[in-house]
Amino acid sequence: MSYQVNPTHLRIPRPVTVTRTLLVTIGVLLSLSLCSQLVKYGTGHDTVFGIIPLLYVDYEGNLPTWYSSIALLLSSVVLCLIAMSKRAEKDQYTFHWFFLSGLFFLLSMDEVASIHECAIEPMRKLIDAKGVLHYAWVIPGGIFVLLVAGFMLRFLISLPARTRNLFLLAGAVFVGGAIGIEMVSAFHAFSHGEKNLLYSLIITLEEAMEMLGVIIFIHASLEYLCENVQSFQIELPHKQKAAG
Repeated sequence: MSYQVNPTHLRIPRPVTVTRTLLVTIGVLLSLSLCSQLVKYGTGHDTVFGIIPLLYVDYEGNLPTWYSSIALLLSSVVLCLIAMSKRAEKDQYTFHWFFLSGLFFLLSMDEVASIHECAIEPMRKLIDAKGVLHYAWVIPGGIFVLLVAGFMLRFLISLPARTRNLFLLAGAVFVGGAIGIEMVSAFHAFSHGEKNLLYSLIITLEEAMEMLGVIIFIHASLEYLCENVQSFQIELPHKQKAAG
């Protein structure tokens, strides 16, 4: 038994098409989540046959969570394609592209598993976190963001101006939601609890910023990818019987 290598071409979708699709998707998801909370606090029913837990952006293992995980995974895939093309070119920043791809893959997994929340209780006990630090994972989270930013600084400077600006905008929007608005929601939860409509509105804003940040990043990455390569040829081995 021998193997024959057949090339498979991978076409890159237009960034505008992908971005529009994702924007419509998060618009629908955020609208449904907001409506679910208006129904919850307007009628006093917490689940409504399981529909509210399925739609609310602050719950785990539901439609918004899986969307966010898939969007982050899509970012990881696009970055990996760029990294592979850079490796073929022997680009000095190949590792940085692979690093970003791995980082987004971990973020995708965390979106489903909520690993970062494991730091909340230990950090609360360590520093007696209250108020804006009620969700104390933001402390190691903020430190991690600063470390990554420092590590990626020269890489960002090397990028074309449009790509760099979109990456920075995406990061500012995402981190502004994930950490900035998270601290606002933490203060409100510490003062008034989580079971109220205002908390739900704050959380909706937080998740909206995170989702929008990821979309901006995907758009920038796809634009960069399309400017460097229009398609990929992936060689896949196929079994071929030996003659005779």
